[in-house]
Amino acid sequence: MRWWRWRIWSARRACSQRSRAGSIPKSTSFPADGRRDAMKGNNPALGLFILRVVVGVVFLMHGLGKLIGPPFPGPGMAGWTGMLRDVLHFAVPGLMAWIGMLIEAGGGLALILGIAAAPVGWLLALYMVIAAVTGGHFAAGFDVFHFGDPMRRGYEYNLTLIAASLCVALGGPGGWALGGSKGAPEPPRMA
Repeated sequence: MRWWRWRIWSARRACSQRSRAGSIPKSTSFPADGRRDAMKGNNPALGLFILRVVVGVVFLMHGLGKLIGPPFPGPGMAGWTGMLRDVLHFAVPGLMAWIGMLIEAGGGLALILGIAAAPVGWLLALYMVIAAVTGGHFAAGFDVFHFGDPMRRGYEYNLTLIAASLCVALGGPGGWALGGSKGAPEPPRMA
């Protein structure tokens, strides 16, 4: 018998024994606290953890690209400041470049580590709304790819990062967070 068939068979056997005996036998490999729904895909703590880390990596990479430039995806601080000054016509481009870079890099690192995930999620969502409005993404329409003009990008990417940041802000950090899992939904328990 293949190992995965044996696992399914033993899980079914454990469930039938539980219904007869009232408890799960110790010979199964389920967690001791009864959280068996993780095996069925119902694990919000793991889902929020994955979302938090991936969104954190995206923001950290963009922040480092604004600070350092290559090998990270971005123009470096000089190019980022020049874009804010020459293309977007910001009044104080040097200050705004540092603020934007710190929000992206610091917020991304905080999300990866799970430190203050809810306030950082709100901050990153607000930052992306401001980026979409001031960067002309809303005016360019939905689609992020415009083949005629590479600088004319729609708000599709911004909307995705706004939604993901709001999910982290509202759902909590999930599991495995240095700041604790406050606000994360409790995993379902078997009666």
